[in-house]
Amino acid sequence: MVLVWSALPALLQSVPHADNIEQLNWAHALQWGYIKHPPLPTWLLYGSIALVGPSAFLTYFLAMACVGATLLLLWCCARTLLDREAAALVVLLSSADYYLMGRGSFLNHNTVMLPFVAASAWAVLRIVQGAGWRAWGVLGLVQALGLLTKYQMAIVIAANALALLGGGAWRRPRFAAHVALAAAATLVPLLPHLLWLQAHAFSTFTYAGHSLLADLPPADRAAQALGFLAQQLGRFAPAVVAFGLALGLQRTAPALAPAASTAPAPLPAFRDVVPERVLALLALTPVGLIVLLALFAGVAPQNHWGASSTLLLPLLVVVLLRPARRPCVAAALTAVLAVQAAAVAWNVVAARRAPGFHHAFAAEPLAAMALEYWQGHTGGRIEVVIGPDWDAGAIALELPSHPSVLASGDRGQAPWVSDALLARCGALVLWRTGQDPASQIGADFAARLQFPVHLHTTVPHGKVSQIEAGILAPEAQGCPP
Repeated sequence: MVLVWSALPALLQSVPHADNIEQLNWAHALQWGYIKHPPLPTWLLYGSIALVGPSAFLTYFLAMACVGATLLLLWCCARTLLDREAAALVVLLSSADYYLMGRGSFLNHNTVMLPFVAASAWAVLRIVQGAGWRAWGVLGLVQALGLLTKYQMAIVIAANALALLGGGAWRRPRFAAHVALAAAATLVPLLPHLLWLQAHAFSTFTYAGHSLLADLPPADRAAQALGFLAQQLGRFAPAVVAFGLALGLQRTAPALAPAASTAPAPLPAFRDVVPERVLALLALTPVGLIVLLALFAGVAPQNHWGASSTLLLPLLVVVLLRPARRPCVAAALTAVLAVQAAAVAWNVVAARRAPGFHHAFAAEPLAAMALEYWQGHTGGRIEVVIGPDWDAGAIALELPSHPSVLASGDRGQAPWVSDALLARCGALVLWRTGQDPASQIGADFAARLQFPVHLHTTVPHGKVSQIEAGILAPEAQGCPP
């Protein structure tokens, strides 16, 4: 699954997803935070680029590697509650979640947070089963890593706390000491990021506040909440289809059913704990909190919040089903492979019949034109590209020097691009055709650009791919090649 959904966008798209480009734009320097988000996803990409160099495929593979890690961790969660066959059913149904298929290759903070959500659920399940210091330490650490990925992890932490209380963890010996350990393991890794926030005017909070502080009118809140829930049902439609297909296959092909002699080995039982209650709190609290925030606080729920908040639902469904009602692994595997194949085919057909901007922007030939244009007007290599974040990032990725990107001319997007670097090396300036350059790159850079030129080429289906370019002249000969 990781390999297929990493290769598919690499084969179909001429340019990575906007989220992947954003991460590539930021991965030129290690920071304790970036203008919109905490730092962990960018750190992962930065380290990977240091090993193998930047590429679109690398971003897809990293994202899908997070998906693969998530599925393995869901297996661990399931094995605390279920036999091996039922745990395999959980993993198979989870793999048909659209967030882990079609959107799994998006290298963004929602995808990278998924393994930390699953790992924290595993730690909670182990704790309520009697695990001690180590599980509490793991819980705190993965919660910290989740928060360093996306602040939405706070909702998952609330679900973890409710599940621990509902599971009776407070009745265990040394509960206060264990909580103190988990709290320290959560908070201490966040301190450098908190200092970064203070030094950067809490820019990530400002970005998050667009949704959290939307203050929706009362008349819109129910509609927004219902829209969010409907979107999550749509994301789970492939998993629901796979489940129904598996049941149908098992009924029509009895040979797929497991032999009666393969009874699962008994698992360690919960001690005075109802497992369904703990798991229900873990699985349902995140969605419930998002709906409550929309209804009572006027928060504008974003559909992609469902990636992490619905992750444990297949596990809950399988746990609640009686063993006789569960499809066997062979039927489920057949059904999930069919659904995955259909999803791949859908993406291929959509790319051919109705290509989107990711398929139709000719970044590679435009980058070659931009390089030839640059070399015709100035010496040295291109160290900085200034322009709209996605367009500039896509072209910068195809340039041999892999320059830094000053997205929209905003210094906050790339504080490592200094005035000294711009003066010494200059910059390739890009803006979208038909738009005022000042609105794309800022009035200061628009006033200083020289030698404007229109770059264009024709892509399949007869569409024209185009960009405007200019030069911010360097001092002397610029940066050496």
